[in-house]
Amino acid sequence: MLAGMLGLTAPLAACNIIPPEGPSLLAQRPDRNFGPSAQRLDKDGYPLLGAFPNQAAPQLDSAAVASDRQSLLASGRAQNAEVRSAAAEYQQSVAQAKKIRAQHEANVTELTSIEVQQNAARKTNDDVLRQIEGR
Repeated sequence: MLAGMLGLTAPLAACNIIPPEGPSLLAQRPDRNFGPSAQRLDKDGYPLLGAFPNQAAPQLDSAAVASDRQSLLASGRAQNAEVRSAAAEYQQSVAQAKKIRAQHEANVTELTSIEVQQNAARKTNDDVLRQIEGR
């Protein structure tokens, strides 16, 4: 009985064996290296709990902040341009679809009009055969 239960669950267990493709989520995380800590340590290297740091952690210089800010603003502008072009393409495709719909609607209206149906009813079999044969 135990072997039967294992036989039923074995195919389900195989689903978790295949790792996902691409980089792992850990590799995708940004580097969070903030430099050395200003926490005071005791003689064995353990942090002193309740002891405040002697100085603040070193900060980024203004040039690095300005550089990062400019690169983020530039990438934001590029993404906004992509979104605007995608929206324009979407609106164009919607307009094209509406035009096709209107054309189909006009064709159906033309084909289903009473006058066309009355004219079709007046045709003889020979007329239909001539129309099919292209004479």
